[in-house]
Order: sequence, then structure tokens, then C-alpha cells
Amino acid sequence: MLEPMVQDYVSSAMQLDRQAFCDRVKVAVLVWIKPSEDSAFQSASTKALDDWKQGPGVNRSPDLEHQAKVIELASMRQKRIEQITIGRSEENDVVLQDETISSIHAIFLRHPKTAEFLIQEQESTNGSTLNGRPLVAYRSTKLNDGDALTFGDTAFLFFSPGGLHDAIKQMIGEK
Repeated sequence: MLEPMVQDYVSSAMQLDRQAFCDRVKVAVLVWIKPSEDSAFQSASTKALDDWKQGPGVNRSPDLEHQAKVIELASMRQKRIEQITIGRSEENDVVLQDETISSIHAIFLRHPKTAEFLIQEQESTNGSTLNGRPLVAYRSTKLNDGDALTFGDTAFLFFSPGGLHDAIKQMIGEK
């Protein structure tokens, strides 16, 4: 199966209003951030990560790339609070093939009534960060659109369906 890329969502964002886009996409996503070419990934800084290190509440301008891979955060389990596990083990909802990622690295939580997204670090070996700050194991932390997440050496931007729509509109020059 081919992994979707940001460009796969562009035509929908161009043709649909925000609500219709959300009705079609339905799940939050992680957009993979490429490492800088001039340094090793572990110490690499990217423009996207630098933009988000300012922290929550800052008016952010996502710098998405058309070719960036997209991972949809979906769980097959039916629970009151949706849980999406991410890690290296095949038993996770989202499997990342990276030696720096633990077998069960983190859990995304989404409450079906409030639609609020949270992340919970699972005491992984190489840790996780949110906007450049380490996450505390087993403490749920709220996620906002455009937040930069790292799991081991792998970096992503988090977007709700509406946030992805807005970021794509901004990327293509529409507001």
C-alpha cells in the first residue's frame, strides 16, 4: 500500500470547504518532517521544527511540503476515549520502522464528544518531545494543530482534520 502524501489531500482542500473536508478526512494526521541535509538527524533542525519551538498559543504558519508523508491516526478499537498507539511493534495502530522508536512509544487519545487530542508518552527509551520540550511519561498533554512531535529521531507535525485543511490552504496561498 502506498503511503499518502500531503499532495494527496490538496485537491480535496481546494474543492471542499473546511467542514466538508473534515467530513471526508475524519481523523487527525501526522505529517513527516524531513531532516536537514547538512547534519545528522539526531541533531538536525528543520525550519518546521524551529517554527514550532515557540510553543503553544503562537500564531503558526505551517511550512508543509507537497511530498511529505502523511500518517492518519485511526484506531480499530471502539472505546469511549479513542486510543491510537504508535511504536515499532506490529501490534500498534501506527507502526514506525525506526530503531530509535520503542515497541510502544506513545498513545494518542481523542475524546469523541470534545474532539480534543492528547498525547501520552509511554516511558520510551529515547523519549518524545512536543514543540522541543520533553514529554513526561504517562502524563496526557493536549495537542494543537501544527504542534511538532518527535518520537526518538523521527519528527512530525500534528494536525486535526480542520487544521490540515487550513495548513494546506495556507501552503497553496489561499486563506
